[in-house]
Amino acid sequence: MAAYGKFFFRPAKGEHITAEIRPEPDDRAVISGHVTDLRGRAAEDAVLLLYRVNDGAPAELIGRTCTDEDGVFIFGPLEGGRLYLVKVFREGAPPRELELQVE
Repeated sequence: MAAYGKFFFRPAKGEHITAEIRPEPDDRAVISGHVTDLRGRAAEDAVLLLYRVNDGAPAELIGRTCTDEDGVFIFGPLEGGRLYLVKVFREGAPPRELELQVE
């Protein structure tokens, strides 16, 4: 994942703006996903906690986010070769843990 800066824009009424961004290659990783309920509907406002798992030590909380109206989330940048744990919480649902290895 590459750092590519930022830009500002102020669209005129009715204007359609197209932006093209070309980031440089990077060794870091990103995880993004889509949280759904048991019926397959987007889980808006689910809470996700990101932990870095350290050998022989408690997992360290390093990030948190909420899903958008489409159930989408993203965490990054992440170090390759590290073990991470994502915990997903949603009102009325039991917590779920997802362990992932970034290579």
